[in-house]
Amino acid sequence: MFRLIDIKAGYDGKLVLSGVTLDIPEGVFVLVGPSGSGKSTLLRLLNRMLDPSDGEILFRGKPLVEYPIRQLRRRVGMVFQKPILFSGTVADNLRFAESSLSDDEISALLVRVGLPGDYLSKMHDQLSVGEAQRVCLARTLATKPEVLLLDEPTSALDPTAVRTIEELIAGLASSVSVIWVTHIVEQVLRLGGNAAMLYRGKIRWKGKSVNIRSADDPIVRKFVEGELNESG
Repeated sequence: MFRLIDIKAGYDGKLVLSGVTLDIPEGVFVLVGPSGSGKSTLLRLLNRMLDPSDGEILFRGKPLVEYPIRQLRRRVGMVFQKPILFSGTVADNLRFAESSLSDDEISALLVRVGLPGDYLSKMHDQLSVGEAQRVCLARTLATKPEVLLLDEPTSALDPTAVRTIEELIAGLASSVSVIWVTHIVEQVLRLGGNAAMLYRGKIRWKGKSVNIRSADDPIVRKFVEGELNESG
């Protein structure tokens, strides 16, 4: 689905990713690694919130830069760590992504993410953090994306809400591909699919998510055992 070829990228003159080559297939794909390893930077490359300084990214065999950005971001949607809602009702927020949505379509999207359909008239500041994150997910789904980019979407949630979001994404994964960033090994195992571990801006390991605990690499083992708290 995505192919990254010798990618270098960073911010303000600081190199964050250095020579990353990676194939990301359809389905569930987890980017894991310690804080500062480059996971979020890599994720942002996939819908051109950031462009690499070197290398090439392909999406379905075509260079990413050849897609009009608006079209690309409708096909490759993103949900961030902390839910960001605009002032107004839940319906207002979903129509920000897709202005033509009817009330019935909004209700159906809310049900799809585990919220009552009548939440469309709730104000943005009446929602819990977990509910707000689900509204953000519904808003992203409103454009009917092919891929969901999820940047630690459960980091601000309590354990019950974490499992709710994980279960929702598992249910959606049959109709949309998911690329999920996390620093939590247990979450990698729960999410399943394929995974890659980033460390100091490079791919350190890749394989089936369930196999990360049996990786031979000493750095990966340290990370799995909780002994590697930072990328440096």
